Amino acid sequence: MHKRKFLGIVFECCHTYGRVYKNLRGDAYEGRCPRCGRSLRVGIHPSGTKQRVFSAYPRRPV
Repeated sequence: MHKRKFLGIVFECCHTYGRVYKNLRGDAYEGRCPRCGRSLRVGIHPSGTKQRVFSAYPRRPV
């Protein structure tokens, strides 16, 4: 079974936790706040990080 790579995100807009998953191109993690639907895109830098949980202030939906 193939497991999808994800980041744990604390969505500060609604003070809730969710996951964002790696996109098909493999250049970013993308997702939405599970409560309000604000979108989030986290680019992947070549040097990376070992951190797996982040806090984010996602942008408002258009």
